[in-house]
Amino acid sequence: MRKLHKLALLAVLLSLVLALAACEGYSQTGARSSSQRGVNGGEERVSASKANGTSEQDLEDLPNPGGMLEADVTLSVGQGSFKIELLGTDGEATLTLEARGGEQVSGSGSMAVDSFGEASYRVTAVEAEDVEYTIAFVYR
Repeated sequence: MRKLHKLALLAVLLSLVLALAACEGYSQTGARSSSQRGVNGGEERVSASKANGTSEQDLEDLPNPGGMLEADVTLSVGQGSFKIELLGTDGEATLTLEARGGEQVSGSGSMAVDSFGEASYRVTAVEAEDVEYTIAFVYR
């Protein structure tokens, strides 16, 4: 009986550890964003004074459910590091950009638009400060 109790306790602890590991948590302060949508595409601008952690973000209200976007991304960070991954079909990264203290980087990739008209990207910040990025896209 005592052994069974220890196994149950171990299972509960293991579940808690796995749940905490699965929580990727993301925090940011001083965040601002703006978006524009047009007939052929649009733009998303985001800035944050501080950011830390990992989060999946969405471009929403896109008029081409099930389609694709071609995106040009520009990213800069004052301190720390910040990474953006554009996500295609099945959640695979089609573009990964990472900037470290004082850098500005840019690149192009594609994003899948789901049946709800949303395209996803993932951000990962490590003690990042003065973050700015722009995703300019066209519908395909």
